[in-house]
Amino acid sequence: MRKKVIITLALGILALNSTTVMASQISEATNKTDVTLTAGSGEDVHPVVPDDTHDDDSGTGDMGALSIPHASNITFGQQEIKQEDTDYYALNQKPHVQVNDTRGGAKGWTLGVAISPFVGANGKELVGAKMSLSNGKVATKNNESPKPEIVQNSFELNKEYQEVMTAKEGQGAGAFAAVFAGQDGKNENVKLHVPRAGVEAQSYTADLTWVLTDAPV
Repeated sequence: MRKKVIITLALGILALNSTTVMASQISEATNKTDVTLTAGSGEDVHPVVPDDTHDDDSGTGDMGALSIPHASNITFGQQEIKQEDTDYYALNQKPHVQVNDTRGGAKGWTLGVAISPFVGANGKELVGAKMSLSNGKVATKNNESPKPEIVQNSFELNKEYQEVMTAKEGQGAGAFAAVFAGQDGKNENVKLHVPRAGVEAQSYTADLTWVLTDAPV
């Protein structure tokens, strides 16, 4: 019995000594690590909405820390002339326009648009034609920054610039797109109203001009 008591005490002493050594601070050292972040160049831009049907390449070529790198080319396809005023709908499923803000600081911005008249192959204007965008949503990818906002639910486009999407100070840092999604082949959120009078059987085209400013509303 005496041997057992002596062994038990010896183990207890060794354990106490070991714990004491481990808890003692021997020395301390400090070093540094750093990173320098600069405004983005826009040279390596990925689309937020990569799969807009009926538009193989939405790239605009616009680059920079605040830019519009993608905007869908919208088509209404080949349509029959009707007996009365008619609404035609875009074939694109997810027409969109993307803004990149990699300036740093989330300073805010405003995106607006204007449209030129629809002009035919013979040079004549499609008088009274009106294009509209409705039910826009803001999309992003791998980005938790506060989102910008779509200004209103519906836009009737004309030659006058009007605001579509805006980021207040503290919003819109990174990549965001305004998307007017609908049914593939018949997207009722992108509409072209055509009066019957004066319509000719030919192709008509118009230019959408997107304008990005570095000031929030």
